[in-house]
Amino acid sequence: MNEERKCEPSSSKRSARRDALHRDADARLKERLSGVGPKGEVSRDDLEKLLYELHVREAELETANAELEEAKAKASAALRKFSDLYDHAPMGYFTLDEAGAIRDVNASGVELMGMSGSTLVGRSFSEFVSSVDRPAFDAFLKKVFETRTQNACETRLVKVGGRMFEADLEAIVSGTEDTCRLAILDVTERKRVAKDRLVMSKLESTGILAGGIAHDFNNLLTVILLNLNMARMIAPARKKLVAHLEQAEETALRARNLTQQLLTFAEGSSPLRRPISLVDVIREGVRGALSGSRVLSEFSLSKDLWPIEVDKGQIGQAVRNLVLNAREAMPRGGTLSVHAENVVLDAGQEVSLPAGEYVRVSIADRGGGIPADLVPKIFDPYFSTKTRGEQKGMGLGLTICHSIVQKHGGAITVESREGEGSVFHVYLPATPTKIEKDKQASTAVSGGSLKILVMDDEEWVREVLGVTIREMGHEVELAKDGGTAREAYIAAKDSGIPFDGVILDLTVRAGMGGKEAVRTLLEVDPDLKAIIMSGYENDPVIQEYRRYGFKGALIKPFSIEELGETLIQVVDP
Repeated sequence: MNEERKCEPSSSKRSARRDALHRDADARLKERLSGVGPKGEVSRDDLEKLLYELHVREAELETANAELEEAKAKASAALRKFSDLYDHAPMGYFTLDEAGAIRDVNASGVELMGMSGSTLVGRSFSEFVSSVDRPAFDAFLKKVFETRTQNACETRLVKVGGRMFEADLEAIVSGTEDTCRLAILDVTERKRVAKDRLVMSKLESTGILAGGIAHDFNNLLTVILLNLNMARMIAPARKKLVAHLEQAEETALRARNLTQQLLTFAEGSSPLRRPISLVDVIREGVRGALSGSRVLSEFSLSKDLWPIEVDKGQIGQAVRNLVLNAREAMPRGGTLSVHAENVVLDAGQEVSLPAGEYVRVSIADRGGGIPADLVPKIFDPYFSTKTRGEQKGMGLGLTICHSIVQKHGGAITVESREGEGSVFHVYLPATPTKIEKDKQASTAVSGGSLKILVMDDEEWVREVLGVTIREMGHEVELAKDGGTAREAYIAAKDSGIPFDGVILDLTVRAGMGGKEAVRTLLEVDPDLKAIIMSGYENDPVIQEYRRYGFKGALIKPFSIEELGETLIQVVDP
């Protein structure tokens, strides 16, 4: 405002202009009179002309003065606009001298560093650069002044309170000035998102391989488990043999859990969600993972935890994996702390999640901690900070946790200090949906005689299902793909002895799978009783089988009891 007042013409200056005009007119008048007679007489016409010219010149000067005033007003408005843009730009602007001292800073820069402008001005900017990055920043600033061209670099800055953030810097020297303008953009969130995308990209590529392996493995397990079931049923009197068979069955079921871990982050998989309370899931997961170890557990679980809508099996698996990770971090024993509470997150907090209500589970170990440079890598597939101990693995545990939590709309973070241990925080969205109690399913096997059609492209799977269903007292026919199954179904119907139900495999190599086959069969028989069968538990056709025309679903590998119960529910209710 002071500058504007200085630019406004004062009344004394305007008077001086008028006096100058009068003097100019007087001089011109004398010039005109120089050729006049000795008496100095001037005609009236000459005087009128001179007076008219004087008025014209005065009007011209007033117009020029008005234009200058208008131009000055526009310049002042543009300056105010520039000042607003400068101060409130989405990045911090600092003016530094050649020694790195701060000469000026905009409002965004003040907010970025958490200090007042008066406190910042005069201090060396290097004070706010992390000690590790300081040599690189000093070299960057030196290059800016030497080359007098625009230069950029990445560094970590420390604001008031000790909080560190990652920043992109750009600087240039303007003209002949002895200062440079430094632009600073906080890229902490952008880099966190980029890291998350990189991890998910690795998960997707690994998931393609894992999904194929798990599918084939589940087919093999189906054959193994059903043969074990039948062997146990055939020789019930031989207790030692039965004991060995039961142990083999238990191992096969544990192998099924392993394939489910692989399928958890396979491409296209998604959780089968139901409203649950986390308390039991947490306690069961911790108890199972610490069984047989020297690690003790202590719990601090809020009594009023909000319900969450999740896949109970997957979340339990994530808890087990985190606890196993903590167990390996304390090979000599120790205490594992597990804390669960309700939290309300605001937008823009440390966790990359929308604002809202969440349940936070924190699992803290007292192990050796993770080096700071390795923390960003711990969720990468096959990466591990530990040598393989009694809990052997391939470094997929934390990767699977990351995938499970993200697919549930949550986030997982870690705090770690070398020599002190690590704390993993899992955030899962709360839900207002009420929790329903699980219904106890019957494991009875149907005793009636049924006629069943089984379709699977794997010969050994077809054969073992055929033998199993016959042992259950039913008649069975086998088909290798959807087209063959349709022909068999039509032939049986035309013969007057139709099938009571069909079991269709979801995925068929080089042929019609169960999803397509059920559509063609429903055209033949709208009352079709079909069961979909697959090793992909998270496939939409398995999760919402009724929507696709099925009456039931079997997830490979399954036991004789599960097979019999499904037949009762679907074919012989």
